[in-house]
Amino acid sequence: MGRGVMDDMRQSRMIGGMHMLGEKIMFAIVDRGGDGALSFEEVTAIYKRIFDKVNANRDGKGTMEEIDSGVHTGVAARVRR
Repeated sequence: MGRGVMDDMRQSRMIGGMHMLGEKIMFAIVDRGGDGALSFEEVTAIYKRIFDKVNANRDGKGTMEEIDSGVHTGVAARVRR
């Protein structure tokens, strides 16, 4: 294989590895019980926290405007709090 192909493969594995690491970190954050398994309650709780951060005007609906403004103001960082 040519050098370019090898470099592409190496970079692809690195990105894939970072993706796996990200998944493991997210799993650990959501797994509040620390038992290595996600319960329905743990999964729905994280989605509720995300929705509550996006739904800035508290009307029970997440609009594109709220999502856009949340992305620019760091909603993803605040969801972990």
